[in-house]
Amino acid sequence: MSDFHVYALVLISVVTLISILLSLKRKANFPHMTGMIMSMFLGMNVGLTAGVLFGAVYQGDLFFSTIVGMAIGILAGALCGICFGLLSLLEGVMAGLMGGMMGAMLGEMIAVEQAIVFIKIFLVLSVCTIFLLIILSTPNLALIHNKSWFLKPILTFLLVGGVIVLGNSLNKEIEPSIPHNHKEDTHATSEKQIEIQTIVIETAGMKYSPQDIIVEKNSTFTLQLKNSDQIDHDIEIKTSAFTMMRESNHHKIDHNVIHLHAQPETTSELTLSMNEVGTYTFYCTLPGHRENGMVGQLVVK
Repeated sequence: MSDFHVYALVLISVVTLISILLSLKRKANFPHMTGMIMSMFLGMNVGLTAGVLFGAVYQGDLFFSTIVGMAIGILAGALCGICFGLLSLLEGVMAGLMGGMMGAMLGEMIAVEQAIVFIKIFLVLSVCTIFLLIILSTPNLALIHNKSWFLKPILTFLLVGGVIVLGNSLNKEIEPSIPHNHKEDTHATSEKQIEIQTIVIETAGMKYSPQDIIVEKNSTFTLQLKNSDQIDHDIEIKTSAFTMMRESNHHKIDHNVIHLHAQPETTSELTLSMNEVGTYTFYCTLPGHRENGMVGQLVVK
């Protein structure tokens, strides 16, 4: 889990705490229906944020990410809703449950860099809960009495902008990138005309064939995914101990993950080398595929 993910979790925790304090302080100014809507709004957005976050970080384990996403969404919606009564509590719980479940499914299905975009969107919506609570609890007859009133939209803009800017700065650490020396490695390899081993993994009937592959440390090899099924499949290995030589447009580019995706009846490939000895598990990240046996091992000697 990166600094950006930790930042997102801390931010939704702070937003939830502030929302609870505002709800307790100003609940007398809220109509009953407004309280229900606010608990739904907070529970849904916090659940979506947490669901997408854990779905992306723990791709391949949809059950865990769904449970955690729902738990966080339910907690936020329930704590806000209980300030307004039993019905608001129930609305917050159901909204948090749905948000966490849908968010986890979304995070499981999309690429890591795409999940970051959705997390940022849901973070901004979660922060907006604070301003909605302030606006909706302000009496309808409130007027602009002095020039200091104009500080409110300015401060709002600065706060939301600060959330986005800080999130972007932390996100740079996990943005996909290809180190400069990868090109140098490719050039050196071509000069030496080293023979590159090709390893073909075929998917058919929700199975990998072969399920176990062996390579040597620092040796360059091409990994091909031949999809013979009528549905999409992929291969993912969570590790940073590799050097990418050549990559196609069919996988997620992430320096902490090896990911290769193939559409039905197509073949995709990438060329790389493994830098550390060990046994690495690879699996299909599409929902339900890993649970049905699409798991294998890459042994580096």
